[in-house]
Amino acid sequence: MDDRTAGAGTRSGQGMRRHILAALACICALYAHAQERSVSITIDDVPNVHLYVADGNVSRLLKKLDSMSLPVAIFINEGHLKQNKSFEQNKKLLESWISKPYVTVGNHSYSHENYGETSFEAFSEDVLKGEELTRKMAENAGKKLEYFRFPFNGMGKDSAEQARMHAFLTEHHYISTPFTVESEDWLFTQLYEKALKEGKVEEAKAIGNRYVDLSLKLFDHFDKIALKVTGKPVKQIYLCHDNRLNTDYLPVLIKKLKEKQYRMISLTEALSDDAYRLPLHYNGNWGFSWIYRWVKDVGERRSFMQSEPSDKEAQQAYETLTKNKK
Repeated sequence: MDDRTAGAGTRSGQGMRRHILAALACICALYAHAQERSVSITIDDVPNVHLYVADGNVSRLLKKLDSMSLPVAIFINEGHLKQNKSFEQNKKLLESWISKPYVTVGNHSYSHENYGETSFEAFSEDVLKGEELTRKMAENAGKKLEYFRFPFNGMGKDSAEQARMHAFLTEHHYISTPFTVESEDWLFTQLYEKALKEGKVEEAKAIGNRYVDLSLKLFDHFDKIALKVTGKPVKQIYLCHDNRLNTDYLPVLIKKLKEKQYRMISLTEALSDDAYRLPLHYNGNWGFSWIYRWVKDVGERRSFMQSEPSDKEAQQAYETLTKNKK
């Protein structure tokens, strides 16, 4: 072997080592990202008084959360308390949610109107009306009422209306609460409840399992996009609702997320992530994930959104169900 051949072999060996080290570094980075995954569970449209009555004046979802030892945040519509004739009983239900030490309390407006479809005056009045009982109950439980989530995540029809409402919320000491992952549980629950009502237990189970499977795919999707957009894992905020489906399948989803090494964190800890101080590049009223809103390039955002996992069969079944109700 001459000197040139030996030198080439040495360079080849050094190149191979560099590739191996780079691959190891990539694997370590991916492992570190996996270890850093975390999520805050947030539940909208609390309390579900119809479900409460149907289950014999018991919130089965709340009972399951009691046994799970994880923080959750709830967003309350006080207008729900008057959806039936059991107002005093419904107040006790709301108080039982708020009194739980693991629950962070939030306002979701009184009547769940879409701000983009109403006036500033009407919506701001609805925000304040939605805190009348909640704030007192929170204070009695030694808690602050400092979070607000827009119904439908519609923050206003344009940037001017959004800025006006955010100024109002700040004046009233509210933090506008985002989300990063949601999986159409409001759609799945209607299919689930229909199957149960018709005695189709196996079909109901299949719907519940598809909801969990889609949710896990969406977590993977938004974890990957968050890495591309921010360069690091984001503390995810999962949005779901107080409904029959989550009563039975939210514990299943949480178990599977824990198996995937997600750490369950409070809303306050999630919002400590610097990502939630990134500028929002979308000023419309469509209520999609904040991770999409952080994407400045419209084409790139559209591409991310088009790659989002979905359950077309469930969506079509829901459309059929909705048409049949009309």
